[in-house]
Amino acid sequence: MAVQDDHMIRNIQDVGRLIAKLLLHEQQPDYRLPENEEDYTEADKLFSTVMKLAEEGKINEAENELYMGMVEDDADYLELALTFYLYLNDMDGDFLDDNDYSREEVLEGMKDLASDWGVTGLETF
Repeated sequence: MAVQDDHMIRNIQDVGRLIAKLLLHEQQPDYRLPENEEDYTEADKLFSTVMKLAEEGKINEAENELYMGMVEDDADYLELALTFYLYLNDMDGDFLDDNDYSREEVLEGMKDLASDWGVTGLETF
């Protein structure tokens, strides 16, 4: 892995933690689905959909679904979005490349999300 990739991965992790700390008052976002599918909320259904699409390599489609399904000012949706972007960040660079997605897009997505929640000043990342 190139040093530049390594640096970008750390930047994304730092931004994710920063947003989680500022807005969720948690160290790390960790959205989890209930064990029983019948207990799924609308947020859980969205999370399940976007994660499945991402695993299938349909990352741009997953991100579009995420933004269409987001509920403004609902912390559950913020946490699921952050968890989604950090999941993408953990993916292999070749997998991201093969599916027309980049770490820069992961970072931009997180910055856009933060901006939607009123967090500014992330331009330096």
